[in-house]
Amino acid sequence: MHYSTGQEKRARFVRNMENMRVKHLPQGTVSFLLFLSFTRICTPSPNRDANQKHFVLVHGAGHGAWCWYRVSTLLTSIGHNVTALDLAASGVNPKQVQQLHSLSDYVEPMMRFMKSLPPKERVILVAHSMGGAAISIAMEKFPEKIYIAVFATALMPGPALDYLNISSQVMKLVPLTQPI
Repeated sequence: MHYSTGQEKRARFVRNMENMRVKHLPQGTVSFLLFLSFTRICTPSPNRDANQKHFVLVHGAGHGAWCWYRVSTLLTSIGHNVTALDLAASGVNPKQVQQLHSLSDYVEPMMRFMKSLPPKERVILVAHSMGGAAISIAMEKFPEKIYIAVFATALMPGPALDYLNISSQVMKLVPLTQPI
C-alpha cells in the first residue's frame, strides 16, 4: 500500500503512540496527543507549512525539559516545531535553587524565551503540574504571542483571579524570610 507523505507521518505517529509506555508520560499527555493527532487528521491542508505549529513544552516542579522527550519526538515527527524549556534551577539550567527568591526568578527562562519570539509568531504553550504557573504568567504578559495554552494536569489560576495576584496575596501572608 502506498501512502502520501502526510499519511506516512500519521501512520508513524500512531505506531509510536501504540509502542509508548503510558506510565512514563505526564498524566493527561496521551489524551492531549490523541486530540492533537485527530485534529490534524480531520483538517488536512494542501499547504504543508499551514499545519506546522510551534509547541513550547514546560515541565513541572522537580522535572526538566527532559520529561517531554517522547512528546517532543512525536510532535517533531509529524512536522511541528518544538521547544522544551528548562525553568530556572531545573534540568540543565545553570542556576542553583538557592539563587531563586521568587516565582519570577523560577520562570525567568520562559519569559526570556517569549520575549525572543518574532513579533508575528504565536506559540502553543503546554504545561504540566507547576509549569501551569509559568504559562499563566506568560499568558498575562504576552497574550499576542500565544495561539493557545494547554494545562495538562497543571496548576491553573481562574480568569477572575490571575496568578500574579494570587502570588502577591500569598507573599503578604508568608514572607520569604519566615522559616519553614
